[in-house]
Amino acid sequence: MKKMIVFLLTGCVFIISIANANANGNTHLRLRAVVIEEETISQNGANTQIVKAKILEGRFEGKAVEFSHRLVEGSEVDIRLTKNMHVFVQITLNQNGLISVDFVDVVRDRYIYIMLTIFFVFLVIFGGYKGFRSFVAHALTAVCILKIFMPMILKGHSFIIATTVSSIVITVVTFVVIDGITRKSLSSILGTIDGTIIAGLLAIYFGNLMEIVGTAEESMQMLILYTDLEIDYRGLLYSGITIGELGAVMDVSMTVSSVIFEIKMKKPNIKKTSLMLSGISVGRDVMATMTNTLILAYAGASFPLLFLFFYMELSFVDIINTQQIAAEIVRSLSGSIGIILTIPATAIIAAYNTKQVNFYSLLLTGCLILQTS
Repeated sequence: MKKMIVFLLTGCVFIISIANANANGNTHLRLRAVVIEEETISQNGANTQIVKAKILEGRFEGKAVEFSHRLVEGSEVDIRLTKNMHVFVQITLNQNGLISVDFVDVVRDRYIYIMLTIFFVFLVIFGGYKGFRSFVAHALTAVCILKIFMPMILKGHSFIIATTVSSIVITVVTFVVIDGITRKSLSSILGTIDGTIIAGLLAIYFGNLMEIVGTAEESMQMLILYTDLEIDYRGLLYSGITIGELGAVMDVSMTVSSVIFEIKMKKPNIKKTSLMLSGISVGRDVMATMTNTLILAYAGASFPLLFLFFYMELSFVDIINTQQIAAEIVRSLSGSIGIILTIPATAIIAAYNTKQVNFYSLLLTGCLILQTS
């Protein structure tokens, strides 16, 4: 909480300073630089670095500049700058020339690109061509979120419509890219859509019952503070829950479908009931690990809050009644229930789809399963 307050105050001061500078007709440039010298000065218990850096781009490329960087413990600017570190600096100019230089942040994108390259290499080494297609599917998923979901929300569309459309597009694109237009991918798509819709409806229903407004998270507070967007923040929370568990549901659905189609290929005369039971049996093992994955992932994201509540010696009842923790519980349980129900839905669809069937008949089967759920 203290860290959040410090960050918000720092952000406010930064925005106010920019507004005042713009009012005075100043120009701001955000440029990359590399630290060439640094010296730390301690004064009244506070540490301040005097940093000399060389600009790496723009009209000031090669120019050496100097700025001070105060180390505020517990804040996002508590970063000790060292020699050869790449940073972003903001240069303020007016008609007479350079006014000031300020530290903005550390350059991180090149390390992200390195990690992305490592991820891609291992994906291709161990996954082959299918691993490459998986990487393409990841990229297309990001495009769907940036080019479909976010523009729909910003244009004022209902979060339910935006989330449904985006989830369906992501699901279809992912499975078609990875497995092609096959009966197995079609079974996985329908099973995923069933489980995802159920998870989303559960999140909305119980979230509304608990009066989770969606503005308690730090990231949501930043969105409210720094923008004037008219967004349904509660709906945005539900969209995040639904799309966030989509990957786990797709994983379970594809696993169940793959098992059923593999068994059918090895034993062509096997009965549909046996295929369904085999898919559900395998799904139980996957269910145990995937639901645990979801819960641990969301619990890990809540560690700072949990430590705060532990420090304050709050009771278990008080903790689960806080809006932040309740939202994470809804997120975890709705996703887990979606995974659980995806298993029988996918098993039924895949078992009937191992034999050549009409597409619309299969689609109707998926809709009936969703309706009965």
